[in-house]
Amino acid sequence: MKLTNVSNPAAFGVEFRLPDSGTRVQLVNIRGTASLMLGMERPGGNGWANTPVVAPERFGMRDAPRNFREFLKIAEAYTAAATQDDE
Repeated sequence: MKLTNVSNPAAFGVEFRLPDSGTRVQLVNIRGTASLMLGMERPGGNGWANTPVVAPERFGMRDAPRNFREFLKIAEAYTAAATQDDE
């Protein structure tokens, strides 16, 4: 799955599309925190739906990532876990 960097000065983030539905998904970490937010926007939908990710330590987030490379490892672990049933 291709992850696109959508980081900004306030947050690390990646975006990808679900191949079966075209849904846009963003996984975001507000810089300085050890938390993840997940946002989804369906094609033809009414905007974004957002939710916190429960227990982000499951994906290797034990502390706040210091740089995008650290965040990317967490994002890759999340997407691998989220898509393992699709393979």
